[in-house]
This record gives sequence, C-alpha cells and structure tokens, in this order.
Amino acid sequence: MIKVFALIPSRADITKEFFHEHWEGPHGELAKRITTLRAYVQSHRIEPGVAGLPESICEGIAEVWFDDVATAAGMGEDPNYANYALLDEPNFIDTDRLAFLLSEEQVQLAGAPIAKDDDGVKAMLLLRRADGMSPADFAEAIRAVKFSDIVGEAERVTVAVAITDMYADGGEPPFDAIVELWFGSGDGFEAAWSSSGAQVLSALDSVVKIGDCAGFLGDELRVIWS
Repeated sequence: MIKVFALIPSRADITKEFFHEHWEGPHGELAKRITTLRAYVQSHRIEPGVAGLPESICEGIAEVWFDDVATAAGMGEDPNYANYALLDEPNFIDTDRLAFLLSEEQVQLAGAPIAKDDDGVKAMLLLRRADGMSPADFAEAIRAVKFSDIVGEAERVTVAVAITDMYADGGEPPFDAIVELWFGSGDGFEAAWSSSGAQVLSALDSVVKIGDCAGFLGDELRVIWS
C-alpha cells in the first residue's frame, strides 16, 4: 500500500472559510468518483500549529492510499480524476505551490480502530533530512526514533518515509518523511506537546534540518474510509 500526501496551499485571493468549505464540500464529493482510492482523508489546518517547528504553508493536507506506486503515479490519467477533481483544484488551491509526497508508512502505535466520524486532532511533523545525510540513512534513522515512547499520550503514531522513486534522477521530494501523532482533542495535544515536544525535537536534532521542516496541526475529515 502506498500513501500519498498532497500538501495544499490556499489561493491567496480567497478566504480561509471558502477554502475549507469548498475542499470539504464540492471537492470532497468529486474525489469520491475516483475508484482507485483505498482511503482519502482531508486534514484541515488548526492554528497555531506545532510549537518549535516552522509553520507549514499548507492550509490543508490530503492523504490518499493506493494499492501500489503504479496506480498512484497513474492517477493523473484517470478520467475520474482528470475530468472532475483536477479541474476543480484551481478554484481553491495555489496550484503552483501544490506538492506531493509518495511514501511508505510504518505504524509505530496502532491504537484503537478509528471510525469514520471519530473526533480528534492530528499533529504532523514534516521533516527534511540533515545536510549530508543520504535518503537511505535518513529513512533508517527516522524509523528508529520511538515517537510513541516519547509522546506517551498520543493515541496513534505513524512514520511515513518518501519512497526511493522520489529521488530518481536527482529529484527531491518536498519532505523526506512525515510523522503523524493523533490526540483526542486540541487540549490533549497541547498538554502532551508542552511536556514532550522538546524531547521530540531533541531526538530529531541529529537527523533533520529543523529550519527546513514544518509543523501542521489538523482536524481530520475522513472522506473515503472503511
């Protein structure tokens, strides 16, 4: 299974309210037409974000699961996407800055099963590897960090690392990994991060370039979920 993150900046000439309402409503309905999606989650930005990390430029982050890399890579040619959702993107997205990360996800802490309409918030750590570190060495190092032990209050923890195809021909993904931490509420996240955030950043210090990383706090909307 391949997980694709779409890092979505808003158009500068629309309100935040329009962005989130349009993404959830008309665009979410168009996404349901795409039959190759195994799951589709919208994470809507909650301010102020994650203390200690630069604030993400994204107003939203979409997460989509596909059976394999070939299916994910071919979505642009899928008429169920190309004739509907793709045409709608310029209505609310700054498409010049839209970026994608294809990843393989490791679940550090599964937690209880998540139902489609469960409440909660999710902190996302968007990470760029340290200067001089190879993608392979970074992947090994970041997977070795026990985020689930450091942030003991998190209800679920995953680490998604960019697939090797994203580095082909000297390419660079927008980030090398995304760590996701789930909490029952915004207050729960704030309490947990105030007590363990510094430890997380310390654990990351030798493997990431903090100035090139970003933090994102989001409210999940599970559009396609089972």
